[in-house]
Amino acid sequence: MSRNYAIIHLWPTRGGFRKRMEMLDETLRPIGSVRRIRRFSDLLVWLRSGELRRGRAVAIIYTSLLAPLAVLLRIFRPRCPVYYMVRGDEVTFTSFAGRRFRALVAVCFQKLMAVIGCRFIFVSADLRRRFVQRLGRIRHYKFLPNTLGRPLPESRPFDGKVALVGDFGTIKNIERAIESLDGGGFRVDLYGNSTLPFRWRRVWLHAHGKVGNLVDCLRHSSLVVLASLDEGIPNVLVEAVQAGCGVVTHSAFPFSRLPLSKPWRFELSARCDSDGSRQGHDLRSVLSRLLTEQRDFKQDNPRLVRLIESDWSARVRTIFA
Repeated sequence: MSRNYAIIHLWPTRGGFRKRMEMLDETLRPIGSVRRIRRFSDLLVWLRSGELRRGRAVAIIYTSLLAPLAVLLRIFRPRCPVYYMVRGDEVTFTSFAGRRFRALVAVCFQKLMAVIGCRFIFVSADLRRRFVQRLGRIRHYKFLPNTLGRPLPESRPFDGKVALVGDFGTIKNIERAIESLDGGGFRVDLYGNSTLPFRWRRVWLHAHGKVGNLVDCLRHSSLVVLASLDEGIPNVLVEAVQAGCGVVTHSAFPFSRLPLSKPWRFELSARCDSDGSRQGHDLRSVLSRLLTEQRDFKQDNPRLVRLIESDWSARVRTIFA
Protein backbone atom coordinates (compact mmCIF):
# COMPACT_ATOMS: atom_id res chain seq x y z
CA MET A 1 0.00 0.00 0.00
CA SER A 2 1.44 3.38 -1.00
CA ARG A 3 1.94 6.09 1.60
CA ASN A 4 0.62 9.63 1.66
CA TYR A 5 3.43 12.04 2.45
CA ALA A 6 2.65 15.44 3.95
CA ILE A 7 5.60 17.86 3.73
CA ILE A 8 4.67 20.55 6.22
CA HIS A 9 6.37 23.94 5.96
CA LEU A 10 4.21 26.80 7.18
CA TRP A 11 6.96 29.40 6.79
CA PRO A 12 8.56 30.75 3.58
CA THR A 13 11.46 28.75 2.15
CA ARG A 14 14.25 29.93 -0.11
CA GLY A 15 17.59 29.09 -1.68
CA GLY A 16 19.11 25.66 -1.20
CA PHE A 17 16.49 24.76 1.41
CA ARG A 18 13.68 25.21 -1.10
CA LYS A 19 15.62 23.26 -3.70
CA ARG A 20 16.07 20.28 -1.36
CA MET A 21 12.39 20.34 -0.42
CA GLU A 22 11.42 20.25 -4.10
CA MET A 23 13.81 17.35 -4.64
CA LEU A 24 12.19 15.49 -1.72
CA ASP A 25 8.77 16.07 -3.28
CA GLU A 26 9.91 14.71 -6.67
CA THR A 27 11.66 11.70 -5.12
CA LEU A 28 8.70 10.62 -3.00
CA ARG A 29 6.08 10.84 -5.76
CA PRO A 30 7.01 7.49 -7.40
CA ILE A 31 6.39 5.66 -4.09
CA GLY A 32 3.29 7.54 -2.88
CA SER A 33 1.27 10.72 -3.05
CA VAL A 34 2.78 13.98 -1.80
CA ARG A 35 0.93 16.89 -0.24
CA ARG A 36 2.78 20.20 0.32
CA ILE A 37 1.25 22.02 3.29
CA ARG A 38 2.17 25.72 3.17
CA ARG A 39 -0.69 27.34 5.12
CA PHE A 40 -2.52 26.63 8.37
CA SER A 41 -5.75 26.21 6.42
CA ASP A 42 -4.08 23.43 4.39
CA LEU A 43 -2.94 21.84 7.65
CA LEU A 44 -6.50 21.80 9.03
CA VAL A 45 -7.78 20.16 5.83
CA TRP A 46 -5.07 17.50 6.09
CA LEU A 47 -5.81 16.81 9.76
CA ARG A 48 -9.43 16.05 8.84
CA SER A 49 -8.52 13.97 5.80
CA GLY A 50 -9.10 10.28 5.29
CA GLU A 51 -5.34 9.77 4.86
CA LEU A 52 -4.87 10.10 8.61
CA ARG A 53 -7.88 7.97 9.52
CA ARG A 54 -6.73 5.13 7.27
CA GLY A 55 -3.24 5.16 8.78
CA ARG A 56 -1.43 5.75 5.49
CA ALA A 57 -0.12 9.24 6.24
CA VAL A 58 3.47 10.30 6.93
CA ALA A 59 4.26 13.75 8.33
CA ILE A 60 7.56 15.44 7.43
CA ILE A 61 8.45 18.64 9.32
CA TYR A 62 11.46 20.97 9.16
CA THR A 63 11.20 23.00 12.36
CA SER A 64 10.88 22.29 16.07
CA LEU A 65 8.01 24.81 16.21
CA LEU A 66 5.76 22.03 14.89
CA ALA A 67 6.39 19.86 17.96
CA PRO A 68 2.83 20.51 19.25
CA LEU A 69 1.52 19.05 15.97
CA ALA A 70 3.72 15.99 16.51
CA VAL A 71 2.22 15.55 19.98
CA LEU A 72 -1.35 15.77 18.62
CA LEU A 73 -0.55 13.18 15.97
CA ARG A 74 1.01 10.90 18.55
CA ILE A 75 -2.14 11.10 20.70
CA PHE A 76 -4.90 10.95 18.07
CA ARG A 77 -3.16 9.32 15.09
CA PRO A 78 -0.40 7.14 16.59
CA ARG A 79 0.04 5.23 13.32
CA CYS A 80 1.23 8.39 11.56
CA PRO A 81 5.03 8.58 11.78
CA VAL A 82 6.55 12.06 12.17
CA TYR A 83 9.93 12.75 10.57
CA TYR A 84 11.88 15.76 11.80
CA MET A 85 14.34 16.92 9.12
CA VAL A 86 17.36 18.40 10.92
CA ARG A 87 19.27 20.42 8.31
CA GLY A 88 20.93 22.79 10.79
CA ASP A 89 21.03 23.66 14.48
CA GLU A 90 18.07 25.90 15.32
CA VAL A 91 19.48 26.61 18.77
CA THR A 92 22.83 27.89 17.49
CA PHE A 93 21.12 29.85 14.70
CA THR A 94 18.62 31.64 16.95
CA SER A 95 21.16 32.23 19.73
CA PHE A 96 23.54 33.82 17.23
CA ALA A 97 20.72 36.13 16.16
CA GLY A 98 20.13 37.17 19.78
CA ARG A 99 16.78 35.37 20.04
CA ARG A 100 17.41 33.61 23.32
CA PHE A 101 13.78 32.77 24.07
CA ARG A 102 13.38 31.22 20.60
CA ALA A 103 16.50 29.14 21.27
CA LEU A 104 15.02 27.93 24.58
CA VAL A 105 11.77 27.01 22.81
CA ALA A 106 13.76 25.04 20.23
CA VAL A 107 15.54 23.03 22.94
CA CYS A 108 12.28 22.24 24.75
CA PHE A 109 10.42 21.26 21.60
CA GLN A 110 13.27 19.14 20.26
CA LYS A 111 13.44 17.31 23.59
CA LEU A 112 9.69 16.76 23.41
CA MET A 113 9.95 15.25 19.95
CA ALA A 114 12.74 12.94 21.08
CA VAL A 115 10.65 11.78 24.06
CA ILE A 116 7.53 10.98 22.00
CA GLY A 117 9.56 9.04 19.43
CA CYS A 118 9.72 11.31 16.40
CA ARG A 119 12.18 10.11 13.76
CA PHE A 120 15.09 12.52 13.47
CA ILE A 121 16.70 12.76 10.02
CA PHE A 122 20.12 14.37 10.39
CA VAL A 123 22.09 15.85 7.54
CA SER A 124 25.37 15.01 9.28
CA ALA A 125 26.96 13.14 12.18
CA ASP A 126 28.04 16.48 13.68
CA LEU A 127 24.41 17.53 14.08
CA ARG A 128 23.39 14.23 15.66
CA ARG A 129 26.27 14.47 18.14
CA ARG A 130 25.26 18.03 19.09
CA PHE A 131 21.62 16.99 19.56
CA VAL A 132 22.53 13.98 21.71
CA GLN A 133 24.76 16.15 23.89
CA ARG A 134 21.90 18.58 24.36
CA LEU A 135 18.85 16.27 24.47
CA GLY A 136 20.15 12.88 25.56
CA ARG A 137 19.32 9.65 23.76
CA ILE A 138 17.44 9.84 20.45
CA ARG A 139 15.85 6.48 19.74
CA HIS A 140 14.95 6.86 16.07
CA TYR A 141 17.32 8.57 13.66
CA LYS A 142 18.77 8.28 10.16
CA PHE A 143 21.25 10.28 8.10
CA LEU A 144 20.32 12.07 4.88
CA PRO A 145 23.33 14.14 3.79
CA ASN A 146 23.13 16.59 0.91
CA THR A 147 24.62 14.71 -2.04
CA LEU A 148 24.71 15.07 -5.82
CA GLY A 149 24.16 11.54 -7.13
CA ARG A 150 26.58 11.73 -10.06
CA PRO A 151 30.35 11.85 -10.67
CA LEU A 152 32.11 15.06 -9.77
CA PRO A 153 34.34 16.92 -12.22
CA GLU A 154 38.07 17.12 -11.65
CA SER A 155 39.15 19.74 -9.13
CA ARG A 156 40.99 22.78 -10.44
CA PRO A 157 44.40 23.47 -8.89
CA PHE A 158 44.23 26.27 -6.33
CA ASP A 159 45.42 29.46 -8.04
CA GLY A 160 44.71 31.96 -5.26
CA LYS A 161 41.11 32.67 -6.32
CA VAL A 162 38.90 32.18 -3.26
CA ALA A 163 35.09 32.28 -2.95
CA LEU A 164 32.95 33.01 0.12
CA VAL A 165 29.18 32.50 0.22
CA GLY A 166 26.91 34.25 2.70
CA ASP A 167 25.75 37.56 4.10
CA PHE A 168 27.23 39.74 6.81
CA GLY A 169 25.98 39.37 10.36
CA THR A 170 24.77 35.80 9.81
CA ILE A 171 25.65 32.33 10.95
CA LYS A 172 27.73 31.95 7.76
CA ASN A 173 30.52 33.75 9.70
CA ILE A 174 32.11 35.27 6.60
CA GLU A 175 33.52 38.14 8.68
CA ARG A 176 35.95 35.72 10.35
CA ALA A 177 37.18 34.50 6.97
CA ILE A 178 37.64 38.04 5.65
CA GLU A 179 39.49 39.05 8.80
CA SER A 180 41.75 36.00 8.54
CA LEU A 181 42.64 36.80 4.92
CA ASP A 182 43.46 40.46 5.61
CA GLY A 183 46.82 41.41 4.21
CA GLY A 184 46.16 40.41 0.63
CA GLY A 185 47.72 37.65 -1.41
CA PHE A 186 44.41 36.21 -2.61
CA ARG A 187 41.52 37.33 -4.77
CA VAL A 188 38.27 36.79 -2.88
CA ASP A 189 34.81 36.80 -4.49
CA LEU A 190 31.81 37.05 -2.18
CA TYR A 191 28.36 35.81 -3.21
CA GLY A 192 25.06 36.11 -1.37
CA ASN A 193 25.63 39.38 0.46
CA SER A 194 22.85 41.97 0.64
CA THR A 195 25.20 44.81 1.63
CA LEU A 196 28.93 45.49 1.88
CA PRO A 197 29.53 47.25 5.22
CA PHE A 198 32.24 49.88 5.05
CA ARG A 199 34.37 48.17 7.71
CA TRP A 200 34.67 45.04 5.55
CA ARG A 201 35.59 46.73 2.28
CA ARG A 202 38.90 45.52 0.92
CA VAL A 203 40.68 46.03 -2.39
CA TRP A 204 41.01 42.26 -2.80
CA LEU A 205 37.36 41.51 -1.85
CA HIS A 206 34.81 41.60 -4.69
CA ALA A 207 31.16 41.43 -3.56
CA HIS A 208 28.63 40.22 -6.15
CA GLY A 209 25.45 40.11 -4.05
CA LYS A 210 22.81 37.45 -4.59
CA VAL A 211 23.28 35.40 -7.75
CA GLY A 212 20.97 33.14 -9.72
CA ASN A 213 23.31 30.24 -10.48
CA LEU A 214 25.97 29.82 -7.82
CA VAL A 215 27.64 26.83 -9.50
CA ASP A 216 28.38 28.88 -12.63
CA CYS A 217 29.74 31.74 -10.53
CA LEU A 218 32.01 29.44 -8.52
CA ARG A 219 33.68 28.26 -11.72
CA HIS A 220 35.57 31.59 -11.66
CA SER A 221 37.25 30.49 -8.40
CA SER A 222 39.28 27.44 -7.46
CA LEU A 223 38.55 27.17 -3.73
CA VAL A 224 35.58 27.84 -1.44
CA VAL A 225 35.99 28.65 2.26
CA LEU A 226 33.26 27.49 4.66
CA ALA A 227 33.31 29.22 8.05
CA SER A 228 29.67 28.53 8.99
CA LEU A 229 28.68 27.80 12.59
CA ASP A 230 25.53 25.68 12.33
CA GLU A 231 25.22 23.63 9.11
CA GLY A 232 26.18 20.00 8.65
CA ILE A 233 26.75 19.41 4.96
CA PRO A 234 25.57 22.69 3.41
CA ASN A 235 24.40 22.89 -0.18
CA VAL A 236 27.29 25.29 -0.79
CA LEU A 237 29.76 22.45 -0.24
CA VAL A 238 28.03 20.32 -2.89
CA GLU A 239 27.81 23.27 -5.29
CA ALA A 240 31.49 24.06 -4.77
CA VAL A 241 32.79 20.61 -5.70
CA GLN A 242 30.23 20.45 -8.51
CA ALA A 243 31.88 23.60 -9.89
CA GLY A 244 35.33 21.99 -9.68
CA CYS A 245 36.48 23.92 -6.59
CA GLY A 246 38.33 22.59 -3.61
CA VAL A 247 36.77 23.26 -0.20
CA VAL A 248 38.37 24.41 3.05
CA THR A 249 36.46 24.23 6.36
CA HIS A 250 37.28 24.82 9.99
CA SER A 251 37.74 21.87 12.36
CA ALA A 252 35.01 22.65 14.89
CA PHE A 253 31.25 22.08 14.84
CA PRO A 254 29.54 21.65 12.41
CA PHE A 255 32.42 20.22 10.33
CA SER A 256 34.43 18.23 12.89
CA ARG A 257 33.16 14.86 11.54
CA LEU A 258 33.03 15.82 7.89
CA PRO A 259 35.34 13.40 6.01
CA LEU A 260 37.76 16.14 4.98
CA SER A 261 41.50 15.63 5.25
CA LYS A 262 43.71 17.77 7.48
CA PRO A 263 45.41 19.86 4.76
CA TRP A 264 41.99 21.30 3.89
CA ARG A 265 41.13 22.45 7.40
CA PHE A 266 41.89 25.55 9.44
CA GLU A 267 41.30 26.60 13.05
CA LEU A 268 38.69 29.29 13.61
CA SER A 269 40.46 30.63 16.71
CA ALA A 270 43.95 30.58 15.20
CA ARG A 271 45.57 33.81 14.12
CA CYS A 272 48.92 34.63 12.63
CA ASP A 273 50.76 36.23 15.58
CA SER A 274 53.64 38.64 15.06
CA ASP A 275 56.15 36.03 16.22
CA GLY A 276 54.63 33.35 13.95
CA SER A 277 53.96 31.04 16.89
CA ARG A 278 50.58 29.97 15.51
CA GLN A 279 51.65 29.91 11.89
CA GLY A 280 50.10 27.04 9.96
CA HIS A 281 46.70 26.85 11.68
CA ASP A 282 44.99 30.09 10.66
CA LEU A 283 43.07 30.29 7.38
CA ARG A 284 45.60 32.45 5.56
CA SER A 285 48.47 30.08 6.38
CA VAL A 286 46.46 27.03 5.27
CA LEU A 287 45.61 28.67 1.94
CA SER A 288 49.23 29.75 1.42
CA ARG A 289 50.36 26.18 1.97
CA LEU A 290 47.74 24.82 -0.45
CA LEU A 291 48.87 27.35 -3.05
CA THR A 292 52.49 26.25 -2.66
CA GLU A 293 51.86 22.50 -2.53
CA GLN A 294 49.24 22.42 -5.32
CA ARG A 295 47.34 19.56 -3.73
CA ASP A 296 44.56 17.72 -5.56
CA PHE A 297 41.29 18.06 -3.64
CA LYS A 298 39.67 14.89 -5.00
CA GLN A 299 42.74 12.76 -4.37
CA ASP A 300 43.08 14.08 -0.82
CA ASN A 301 39.41 13.50 0.05
CA PRO A 302 38.13 10.23 -1.49
CA ARG A 303 35.59 9.58 1.30
CA LEU A 304 34.00 12.99 0.89
CA VAL A 305 33.93 12.59 -2.89
CA ARG A 306 32.21 9.19 -2.61
CA LEU A 307 29.68 10.65 -0.19
CA ILE A 308 28.78 13.58 -2.44
CA GLU A 309 28.62 11.35 -5.52
CA SER A 310 26.22 8.94 -3.75
CA ASP A 311 22.55 8.75 -4.69
CA TRP A 312 20.44 11.10 -2.54
CA SER A 313 17.18 9.82 -4.04
CA ALA A 314 18.02 6.21 -3.13
CA ARG A 315 18.62 7.26 0.48
CA VAL A 316 15.27 9.07 0.55
CA ARG A 317 13.39 6.02 -0.73
CA THR A 318 15.12 3.77 1.81
CA ILE A 319 14.29 6.06 4.73
CA PHE A 320 10.68 6.87 3.86
CA ALA A 321 9.48 3.69 2.13
